[in-house]
Amino acid sequence: MGHATPEWIYIGVVTALLIWVGAEAWNIEHALEYAPPNSETVRVVGQQWFWSFQHADGTQEINELHVKEGVPYRFEIVSSDVVHSFNIPDFAILMDAVPGRVNTVWNTFDEPGEYLIECREYCGMLHQDMRARLFVEPNTENTTSTASTSESGPTISQGTGTATIVAPGGSEVGSTGTGTMRVVEPGDLTTSSAGTEEEGAATTGGDNASSNATSGSGSGNETATGASSVTLSIPTGAATPGNPSYSPDTLTASQGEIITVSNDDTAPHTVTSGASPGDADAGQLFDTSIIMPAGTADIDTSNVEAGEHPFHCTVHPFMTGTLTVQ
Repeated sequence: MGHATPEWIYIGVVTALLIWVGAEAWNIEHALEYAPPNSETVRVVGQQWFWSFQHADGTQEINELHVKEGVPYRFEIVSSDVVHSFNIPDFAILMDAVPGRVNTVWNTFDEPGEYLIECREYCGMLHQDMRARLFVEPNTENTTSTASTSESGPTISQGTGTATIVAPGGSEVGSTGTGTMRVVEPGDLTTSSAGTEEEGAATTGGDNASSNATSGSGSGNETATGASSVTLSIPTGAATPGNPSYSPDTLTASQGEIITVSNDDTAPHTVTSGASPGDADAGQLFDTSIIMPAGTADIDTSNVEAGEHPFHCTVHPFMTGTLTVQ
């Protein structure tokens, strides 16, 4: 005569399994979220429709990111407008950039090369152009592996993330001090620009950071020898398609005059010669390089031939205007 198995035994087994699975999942999640103590912090800022990167030493980059092979990096990911998603497909990194929140993710890049950075969350009409380039540079210095730098730390190199709610306007890594800045054309992921642009000084002061990078091919940001008589403004909201891009969008200057450009928007912009970033001669006549919010730059027209010259913003290619030199 058989004996029925008590129901409480099944309940006990299922409960034990659930507890074990939950504990293991927590351990794995904790290990993946753990950033090694020797990690370098990079602030990632998503904004319609570009990525900017702020290193702890003050270096700032727009639409490209340079890291070293074998060094663990901890990314603090934020958004200044809508929800974006920071994605590096080749390293399986994916983390949302949410306004008012800092999400973190870490990773060690073990293969030098050039990789795609993209947004995986629809963020507006130019979502498809929100791409950047990751350059993993060979590390010639002796670096300590993640596993050996912490006795209690995990050895998992693939990063994941955590979320911490912060008040808008919180402090940002690299918001003070000096640094350098690099910029590449949005959507151009075929040719490396590393080494083709000179590094410019980025200075910040007070509540509004002002940073201009120098360009080897343009005449912007040069010290003017004469008084400026022509002004060009980048108005508030210029980063949104349909809004005025430049004020005025058609301006006239006599050859030799200095044009002072002021960025009154909340996003970085440029004034670069050429109808679009894809022009073969883009930036050859003049290029302010990056002008940060509340920043200014000068364009010297001494070497600009008479005639009409279209210009654009390399960060927001839909922003265009025309300069007529007499």
